[in-house]
Amino acid sequence: MSLSRPSRRSRRSAGAALAAVGAVALLLSGCTGGAPAPSPSPTADASEPIFASDEEALAAAVEAYELYRVISGEIFEEGGVEPERINPVVTETFASTLREEFTALEDLGLRSVGTTVVDTTSLVNLAVVDGRAEVSIYLCRDVSGTRIFDGTGSDVTPADRPLRVPSQAFFVSSDDDVRTLLVDGVEEWSGEDFC
Repeated sequence: MSLSRPSRRSRRSAGAALAAVGAVALLLSGCTGGAPAPSPSPTADASEPIFASDEEALAAAVEAYELYRVISGEIFEEGGVEPERINPVVTETFASTLREEFTALEDLGLRSVGTTVVDTTSLVNLAVVDGRAEVSIYLCRDVSGTRIFDGTGSDVTPADRPLRVPSQAFFVSSDDDVRTLLVDGVEEWSGEDFC
């Protein structure tokens, strides 16, 4: 049995693989992209409100998030291929960030298996700016049913990843229909854990 030290190259490859696994764990937690840019103060609008109630706005946001969750989950499971599939359910800015991350996932040969579940949601903010809705919600994401695999089929899921992730998601109205929301960003909540 040889007790030789690993080569410099294999240590570098292992380091790159660990960094990649960390990046994928972040992707799987749904906390990608930066925080959306602050929006201007809401303006008064004499027309009917976009949503009749906070509950209706929350329901629209949850529906938009579910579409995002399903499509991004499919892209993760397929190793990041065809990342443009995410475009119809997110803003152009968020789509650009996600496509880069999906492409990196494909380049690294990583994929996920399993489904993330959202089990708790609450409305944080609803505003109308320039005739368009801006909504943010809190959500609890359970990632315990997902695993990350490398190109050889080895499970590279970080052992210490949180299984329930408190997150905040941001949405804006679609250009086509102000009542249809697009995901504008998702970030891990840094305050007190509400999950």
